[in-house]
Amino acid sequence: MDDPTRQSVDAVSQVSRLDFDIEWPPKHAAAYLLEEPAPILIDTGDPQDRAEATIREGLTAKGYAVDDVEAVVVTHPHSDHIGQVPLLREAGATVYAPEPVLEQLERDADDLADGVREIGRSAGYHGEAIDREIERAQSSLRRNRRLLAPEAAVSFEFGEPFAVAGREFEAIHTPGHQVHHASLATDLNGERVLFSGDALIEPFRPGAINVGIDYGAYDAVDDFHRSLDRLEERAFDRVFPGHGPIFTEYEGAIETTRSALETLTGETLEAVTAVGPATPIEITRHRAGDVRYPAQLLDTLGALGTLEERGRIEYEDRDGVRYYSFKKASP
Repeated sequence: MDDPTRQSVDAVSQVSRLDFDIEWPPKHAAAYLLEEPAPILIDTGDPQDRAEATIREGLTAKGYAVDDVEAVVVTHPHSDHIGQVPLLREAGATVYAPEPVLEQLERDADDLADGVREIGRSAGYHGEAIDREIERAQSSLRRNRRLLAPEAAVSFEFGEPFAVAGREFEAIHTPGHQVHHASLATDLNGERVLFSGDALIEPFRPGAINVGIDYGAYDAVDDFHRSLDRLEERAFDRVFPGHGPIFTEYEGAIETTRSALETLTGETLEAVTAVGPATPIEITRHRAGDVRYPAQLLDTLGALGTLEERGRIEYEDRDGVRYYSFKKASP
């Protein structure tokens, strides 16, 4: 049986999909080539050498060379989507990215360390564990700054149309998976289509990563719901996601994503009820077992923020560490 993530895009003849193998779930990422007189690439895969080969081979198969690509448009600054930006930029492509993404890449490393330290401690990290998370976050910032090079990119704003190589896009602000994530809407061959990045995927829910372990981590699930609210206001004939198959069941994907967020929130409430008062790390272990990926903890932080906002739980701050418990109704 054919892998559904590697299907061709027959219904929209202007788009070709490039699939990249990555090391973490869901083990693949996608970029999209708009085959036009001035070709446009939406996202670029990861930084590995094999990803460069994927781009070169994919372009060759369609009769293009790397220096034929006129523009690259970035949905969000995760390494599996901006990894080959330098390849395209050095070949002459103009790179476009959301304005707040470019501003984020200019962030002071010490300010980032402060955010990771405060939120990491609140989650239950201490000592060397916090130091490791600070180094991981600062390393990611340095890598993403090198890959996307904000001084060499053209910014676009959310909620306003912008033109790329003669094509008009609308950038919809869809945070939750990443706080400055852009979903890109345009018209192709009589269809209204959405390049959704990691904001809307079918058949699974993207992780509520938002900001990583940093200021805003507890807002991830609420931010994700706000993204779905924005997407529900629109209609699209076809969606090209950053992972998973291309799909046409737009409203169904929104519904299943929202349902999955509610399942996460419900499981987190059950964990708080079972083990609280407990730290977010302890709650994550009860909910998900071994914490093998950062996204598992980040999902928990986002769900805890939503549950607190809904008045279902509360926490006690003990020297910067949050201990969550079920909030009983007042008599």
